[in-house]
Amino acid sequence: MSLRVVIFGKTLLVRQPIAQALETLDFQVFESAHLPDLISGLEMTSPILIVMDADGMAREWRLVAQALGARRTEVALVLVATRFTFDDAHDALSLKVAGVIMKPFRREDHAARLLDIALRQARLRPRRSSARVAVTADAPAALRLSLTAGEEELSVKNIAEGGALVALDSGAAEGTLVPGEFIPLATLSWGDARLETSVDVVHRGERAVGVRFSRAVAGEARFLREVAERRARALGHRGGKRRW
Repeated sequence: MSLRVVIFGKTLLVRQPIAQALETLDFQVFESAHLPDLISGLEMTSPILIVMDADGMAREWRLVAQALGARRTEVALVLVATRFTFDDAHDALSLKVAGVIMKPFRREDHAARLLDIALRQARLRPRRSSARVAVTADAPAALRLSLTAGEEELSVKNIAEGGALVALDSGAAEGTLVPGEFIPLATLSWGDARLETSVDVVHRGERAVGVRFSRAVAGEARFLREVAERRARALGHRGGKRRW
């Protein structure tokens, strides 16, 4: 399941670059421009992270931090500000604010920091050598598997250089795709990229399966360029290789 984040800011100019970066990293993003909606919607959105524009909201961000502490929720609060005084820093520390980002938002530096905070809050240990990128509706991806029972094609949720998270549709791959299984022939189709490879099944959940690309037969160069281009949208060209 994608990690959830709420981005609060009165202007689209503040929210949009943060939202675009985190959506590319396969976060489920909720945007809010009204503080009462942010507070009342927490039960429904159940975010792991709140990113809040603190400019002109000195009293408000303190109230949000206090409310999160009083609820004992598992939500990390990160503030985005143009200016942050010593008193602000002192209060942020005492209210257990998870981080402060100084404007302007720079994806090369700040997207990775938000990613780290969210993973830590979710108690997830980064194990991959590079961040995953989400598969979007405008460029869907599918993994065709040659199984003993026949061909199986499943939609892909997110992708990294070394593997992918594949959605389990109703009744798909019944009794197969168990951890440790090796599938010698698979084809990943994603936009203009077509990767022919073998895969290892790494883990299986109720709705998704994680696979690792084992040996690429064809299309690897084009596929790797596609991953790098999409990851740069979130982390910039300097922030590609890191733990996820």
